[in-house]
Amino acid sequence: MGDLSGRLEFGDLVPPDDLLQSIAADLDQRRLIGTRLVVEPPVYQGVTVVARIRARPHTDTARLQADALTALFCYFHPLLGGPDGTGWPFGRPVHVGEVFSVLQRLRGTELVEDARLFGADPITGQRGEATQRIVLGANALVFSYGHQVAVS
Repeated sequence: MGDLSGRLEFGDLVPPDDLLQSIAADLDQRRLIGTRLVVEPPVYQGVTVVARIRARPHTDTARLQADALTALFCYFHPLLGGPDGTGWPFGRPVHVGEVFSVLQRLRGTELVEDARLFGADPITGQRGEATQRIVLGANALVFSYGHQVAVS
């Protein structure tokens, strides 16, 4: 899903109805009698990062900016991201400190001067206020939505 930069279109994350029905039918054969089975897609919480990075001397700033965007899209990828790179854990909150960590490890980064975290609605594109922490519901996953990185 997506390309090597970790970018996904929100529509790529919505499973087709026939897939959900197939999963439900398969699980229905294995459920305990009296158990109610509901199969639905997860809820996605969009995450937008706005950051400023100071590059080390002799660093290609355009390349560092591209690397930073790729790192953010990959880290906040619902299926392949997260702290272990195995997908974002359901319900795990997002902390702005993670943004600093992701960006500071990049080759060519001297200093992450500022990083701001915003919740974003992936359907409407509306962005919330800057926050230190985005709380996710128990059945929710993150989804990278429009990061912005300035490099000087």
